[in-house]
Amino acid sequence: RERLLAAGRKEQAIERQFNLMHRIAVEEDVLKHASLVVTSTRQEVDEQYGMYQNHDPHRCMVIPPGIDTSCFSPPGRKKIESKIQREVDRFLSQPEKPMILSICRPESRKNLKGLVAAYGNDLRLQAAANLVILAGTRDDIMELDEAQQRVLRDLLLDIDRYDLWGMVAFPKHHCREDVPGLYRLTTQRRGVFVNAALTEPFGLT
Repeated sequence: RERLLAAGRKEQAIERQFNLMHRIAVEEDVLKHASLVVTSTRQEVDEQYGMYQNHDPHRCMVIPPGIDTSCFSPPGRKKIESKIQREVDRFLSQPEKPMILSICRPESRKNLKGLVAAYGNDLRLQAAANLVILAGTRDDIMELDEAQQRVLRDLLLDIDRYDLWGMVAFPKHHCREDVPGLYRLTTQRRGVFVNAALTEPFGLT
């Protein structure tokens, strides 16, 4: 709520969209009756749950998330799947340029709007690199929920506003197994991964 207010959203509009007061009340009730609260990080215990009246740090346990690193390897050690490369390259006029890669769900807190604005306002960055955004998967934007539709609509409008066609790849589909290949492709093209999210305790990407 603080971040949305700081971004200029009106309190009533935020409440209408997210039902935060109801959500907070339900979460207070859950915390009051929970035997154990499992979190990913200590920061969640102290700073997130610590804001609740019914928070009891003695009933919290941190179990850090893990990742199977064996599926990741540099280019050359494992082949880059041609399907992934085709999915990205079909959007780009100069696909050989370095990639700025972002992978996230289409949510406002993932800050894709800020990422596209940063790229769209920097002509030197546009000349030096392509922007590749994988924002969830979709067959039709209109079939997604309203909040996701808004994020993706804004994304397309911003790509058009900054005239980034041919410089931004925006594939419709990818699966978890494609992610290591996307990182290998980014590495091969001397690119970078960007997490532009406003908050991200442990990014799934």
